[in-house]
Amino acid sequence: MPNDETPNKVEAKKKRAFKFCPKCGSTDVFWAQGMPQLWSLWQCRKCGYRGAFILENGNLALKLQEEWKKRVFLKKP
Repeated sequence: MPNDETPNKVEAKKKRAFKFCPKCGSTDVFWAQGMPQLWSLWQCRKCGYRGAFILENGNLALKLQEEWKKRVFLKKP
């Protein structure tokens, strides 16, 4: 099955701003409280993080995801 995405669509996806959890690096974050333009509380559905701080740097999020996976796997017996 051929990939129907043009190079322009791929570049547009890369430029989109994503929000990342500062604890685990997940993109499954949402506004838990408040208005987006005011001081808001963000919440992560993956790890339960709740706070005003949120990441938009994908490279840093990848590093956080790797560290989170290491910590989670080390906790299991």
